Amino acid sequence: MPKDLHAEIIADLAATLNAWLAERGNHPPVALAPPTREGAGDLALPCHPYARTLRLSPQVIATQLAEVARTHPLVAAAEPVAGFLNLRFDGAALARRALPWALTDDAALGRSDALDGRRILVEYCSPNTNKPLHLGHTRNIVLGSTVAALARAAGAEVVQINLINDRGVHICKSMLAYQRFGEGATPESVGRKSDHYVGDLYVRFEKAFAEEFKTHGEPRGIEKDTYFNTESPLGAEVRRMLQAWEAGDAEVRALWRTMNGWCESGFEATYGRMGVRFDQVDRESQTYLLGKDLIAAGLEREVFERDPSGAVVFDLSRIGLEGKKAVLRSDGTSVYTTQDLGTAVQRLDQHGFDRMIYVVGNEQDHHFQVLFGILEHLRPEVKGRLFHMSYGMVELPDGKMKSREGKVVDADNLMDDLHALAYAAARERNPDMDDAEVHRRAEAIALGGLKFFLLKFGPATGFVFDKERSIALEGETGAYCQYAYARAGSILRKLAAAGEPTASPDYGALTLPQEQAVIHALMAFPGEVRTAALELKPNLLTKAVFEIARAFAAFFNSAEARVIGAEPAIAAARADLVRAARRSLEAGLHLLGMTPLEEM
Repeated sequence: MPKDLHAEIIADLAATLNAWLAERGNHPPVALAPPTREGAGDLALPCHPYARTLRLSPQVIATQLAEVARTHPLVAAAEPVAGFLNLRFDGAALARRALPWALTDDAALGRSDALDGRRILVEYCSPNTNKPLHLGHTRNIVLGSTVAALARAAGAEVVQINLINDRGVHICKSMLAYQRFGEGATPESVGRKSDHYVGDLYVRFEKAFAEEFKTHGEPRGIEKDTYFNTESPLGAEVRRMLQAWEAGDAEVRALWRTMNGWCESGFEATYGRMGVRFDQVDRESQTYLLGKDLIAAGLEREVFERDPSGAVVFDLSRIGLEGKKAVLRSDGTSVYTTQDLGTAVQRLDQHGFDRMIYVVGNEQDHHFQVLFGILEHLRPEVKGRLFHMSYGMVELPDGKMKSREGKVVDADNLMDDLHALAYAAARERNPDMDDAEVHRRAEAIALGGLKFFLLKFGPATGFVFDKERSIALEGETGAYCQYAYARAGSILRKLAAAGEPTASPDYGALTLPQEQAVIHALMAFPGEVRTAALELKPNLLTKAVFEIARAFAAFFNSAEARVIGAEPAIAAARADLVRAARRSLEAGLHLLGMTPLEEM
């Protein structure tokens, strides 16, 4: 079983202090944590909670506890300061304990048993089959796939699900555009990636509708959506096509299958480039009727009620909200919530999940609050198992993306642009290198930079995407972390060429600040990864990987901490420190979906 050495050490220290407190009465357990003030040591304990029962001042308690802490073999210094106990590790003793662990234990790779035995479903991506994936989808995909990877690292059985929105008005818009403007072309005949070709048709429809509205609707002050749904000839054609699809019209269904096939084929190519896979693919065309029977049963149990119009509704006051939510229209047709209710129950029955995570943007916060509230009334056993991983929007430097206007950054185009930037930089660094190898490195740097940039912000945070910054070799970037990994490999190759030290490693000699910083970063890594998995915060993973990379960069840039040329026992110890850093960096990069590079 993976052993979190840092947590083990903290628990051992806490046990020593708790034993002293227990002899003096019943007190809250000791909560050791890194100090908030820089330079105050490695761990700190506020002693104020014990003042009342011990009838001593916090400073006196800290002074007495310092005497107890100094008896621990890993503590070099214990200082009472303003009612706090500040502890500093013995660097030599810590290195002797940490290096063997970092070189062999799976916890140093970010693995744990925190979610052992749990079955976790992660639904993400959920594209519409009327346009290619764009930057917003890219963040969704990167968040979803990383959450899945973190859950697996924590011991969970993970099912990754993609629910494709492949029916409805938006799909019919692209289909109608093909009928009007496609002239029988195919993606192959026009030399266009298949999902981009379908997206071009969607934009073509919206432009045609905008022209129609400008002539017939706008001069009369009618709202655009109202005009589309009531007076627009194009809107009427779209609605007729959707009705024909629902009626099973052979010609409409054939065109729908063809164009959806084009779009999904394009999606698959994008997923493949991003290194993403799904265990289960659901389609709205197969699920949109789900939930009706569930609602009928809920109506009998008085979970729902009928309003005067005949619609079936849920009283939101039952979950602390205002108003009523329709789950079936008065004509008996379903709404999105109907489908989502049915899909959730179907997955519960199919998988018996312990947790179902929906990775969806924050514009759907209210929808999921309502959905989860209704589900808990229909199937009480899901309470506490449903999670909406809400995330903020990614914007361009000139504002929000707008699919209808074609003002988006397509995922494929973005990856191509990043590849071109990374290629130019890699070619400049390696003017004589084989072109295929430069392209391979550029792709790894481009996609690694993209993923790291999209993950380093807390999920709830919105931000502006900066292409150049995302692949920079300096700062908190994916390339910086890849470079640290590559540099570790370079050191080890040079060491092998110079002749590996034959002496036994003296880990106790690794007391330089740069060496200790690497050790501390390695020890902190498992806890950060575990918290990232449990709290759905992948940004903690990027932070932990970056902290190892930053500490390691300070180590390999230090003349004092050279490996080659050092006294043999110290050289052997430093070589193992390099191996340990490289091992954890590689694991962290893989968790982030990034490719470690031997050379940059």
